[in-house]
Amino acid sequence: MAPRGTLYNIQRMSVHDGPGLRTTVFFKGCPLRCLWCSNPESQAPAPQLMFFSDLCSGCGRCSQVCRYGAVTEKDQVIGRDLSRCTGCGQCAAQCPTSASSLSGREYEVEEVMRVVRKDASFFGNSGGGVTFSGGECTMQPDFLMALVDACQDEALHVCIDTCGQTDPVFFQALLRKADLFLFDIKQMDSEAHKRLTGVGNGLILRNLRTALAACPEKIRIRIPLMPGLNDGEENIAAVAALLGEYGVRHVDVLPCHSFGSGKYRALSRPVPDVREFSPAGLHVALERFAAQGLETEIV
Repeated sequence: MAPRGTLYNIQRMSVHDGPGLRTTVFFKGCPLRCLWCSNPESQAPAPQLMFFSDLCSGCGRCSQVCRYGAVTEKDQVIGRDLSRCTGCGQCAAQCPTSASSLSGREYEVEEVMRVVRKDASFFGNSGGGVTFSGGECTMQPDFLMALVDACQDEALHVCIDTCGQTDPVFFQALLRKADLFLFDIKQMDSEAHKRLTGVGNGLILRNLRTALAACPEKIRIRIPLMPGLNDGEENIAAVAALLGEYGVRHVDVLPCHSFGSGKYRALSRPVPDVREFSPAGLHVALERFAAQGLETEIV
């Protein structure tokens, strides 16, 4: 049986997920719980209901179709008890304002490829292709590999956006197949990494070293940068020391932002206390990279 996978978005005409114009395929499920994550709907592997209360018109159609008591009403204001929600999506299907939205559904490989093919002509003209992202796309290895094979059968450039927290054997197989990897480095100290993401970085650094030793030309380092969390001189120096072992002198920097706060509320989760960079603060952080001999590009 052909593998199926759960995605939460397919974004066409992406310009920040690898070279050229790209179709970015966002997988559900992630092994990390980064404090600054702007896509919390990507973390759980199964489809999830998101309820944007500011979009609710109060029509009541959701309460008519919900069989699990997940629709609440207080003082004539409709809400959601997501602890009762099964993610069936019936309320989202009936909602006229998209206040109820189901994040994630199952796809077949060919279903994804039909979307990808719509932009194939743009890939060739721009040097683009397909990027598999997340969440963490490697959490669905069979589905991911089937999609990589399908893209390669059609001579499409394949990019993998990964945090590196994945099975080393599968990762090595992926290294041999994909054309490019966007590999995140979040924090070099393992205990600090665990405080920031929920897991240590031993496996991540193991996979990163494997990739840099085997095919450094395929690896593009990305650093999600957070003020006061991983922008200090010690961490940046440690990043530079590791990359210097493999002759890598360029990193992409992704400054932290708080654009995902509404999504946390829609999932009934606490909104992270994320502090964004001031222009002056970001300049200081970039100067620290330069002092270590690293070239930076903000993406």
